[in-house]
Amino acid sequence: MNKKVIILFMTFLLLILPISAFADNSTTAEPNMSKEEILNKVENILNRYAVNVPFSAEDEQFVREYILPKNEDFTTLTTEDRKFFQGQEGTYALTGYVDYEHNVLGKNEWDFYMTAWDTTNTKRNIKAEVTVDCLGVINISDGKIGKIFNKTVSDSSDGKQITVNLKKSASFTGWPIMIYYYPKASFDGTEVRGEFRN
Repeated sequence: MNKKVIILFMTFLLLILPISAFADNSTTAEPNMSKEEILNKVENILNRYAVNVPFSAEDEQFVREYILPKNEDFTTLTTEDRKFFQGQEGTYALTGYVDYEHNVLGKNEWDFYMTAWDTTNTKRNIKAEVTVDCLGVINISDGKIGKIFNKTVSDSSDGKQITVNLKKSASFTGWPIMIYYYPKASFDGTEVRGEFRN
């Protein structure tokens, strides 16, 4: 690869800023699909593929239609970004945030923070976790997209506790075109989803 091609390729990469899709506002619903249905389908797609496996034509079409377009429901990330989330179901609650940094060499770094607790101070078996999926081009020659990175970080109570605090990090080197976060906590097996604030 000659120097000119390398420069053009690096220029292309440097112009790509990843899009971040959050669990509460990652899509714009069509009249025939609710926001929840779209979100569940997106998560189903992401869960069915391993890293570096291209999406099927049908799944790629759905992702390109509902996830990749830039609209009011997407956030274009700069080199640094912080997003807050929270969730509650009955007396079960969670709150936290994600810190993200991306540099010109393609290094992506995250810090995840979450507190999950029972608002009645009842001790529970609690598990707090955040999953991050990065979508990108799997094959440059045909432009097929898929997951280029996947990581779930978690922390659990040691027996029954009132509160669990998660503080974890993750990193990888690559060029995502979309980053999807899914924070959740479980309380004695009951899951509560975290929703990102605008």
